[in-house]
Amino acid sequence: MKILCLHGGNQNAQTFQKQLDAAIKVIGNSETAALFDFIDAPIRCAASLAEGRAVCNFFDNITIAEISEAHQWLTSKINAGGPYDGVIGFSQGATLVSTYLLYRQWYSHEESPLFRFAVFISGSIPLEVLKELGVPVPRAAEHVVEEAELRRRADLGPLPSHVSLARQAMFNSDDCFGLNLNKVPLELKIRIPTVHIWGANDPGFPASIHLAGLCDPYIRKTYTHNDAHEVPQDMEDAQQLGQLVLWCMQRSIWPGHLRAQ
Repeated sequence: MKILCLHGGNQNAQTFQKQLDAAIKVIGNSETAALFDFIDAPIRCAASLAEGRAVCNFFDNITIAEISEAHQWLTSKINAGGPYDGVIGFSQGATLVSTYLLYRQWYSHEESPLFRFAVFISGSIPLEVLKELGVPVPRAAEHVVEEAELRRRADLGPLPSHVSLARQAMFNSDDCFGLNLNKVPLELKIRIPTVHIWGANDPGFPASIHLAGLCDPYIRKTYTHNDAHEVPQDMEDAQQLGQLVLWCMQRSIWPGHLRAQ
């Protein structure tokens, strides 16, 4: 299987490869063959280097215009380097993938999915994108995201009230941190196997739960590690990450799932 790997903001492909190295070794020890394609984002950050290489962004601001430009870039990369069986995205890379999948399902629903599975690490789905696609976004959902962003900027952990509501949000389709998932059209639910990983100490974890809620619950797995907004590096977490990627890979080729596509 060929898997596209998209790093987070202010990072590069080399950094992301090192972050996933332990998980990739777990996959390599299995009977499932995989080729991982790590690529740099198109926007170089000014005067910023990581280990001798420029760090990059897929977009500088989460606006419809910049996300659209990033989608065009991703399409060209897929056409040049693909086809890909799956994709792993961290943070900004995960946001790029989630929005790309939703736009394609809404505007090109007659076409086959470009990826058979997706792994989101500290992923999110911008509420502005949902609005642009016609999804009702209550003020309560916007308030949750705003509170989380304030905590992030202040370098604080998650809001206690968010932590207390996390489990309820995962299983309450009427109120997933303010979003009513029952009012989201089926065409805007990601229907390929997905894995969602986030940190218990990441103040932005409600956005990851929003994204998980927009994915088919029957072919979805979630995992919470004990760190913040990062690719987990603890050996136990890396083992879990590797096993979850393997599950996603294997689930994507189950005969039942292939017929559903």
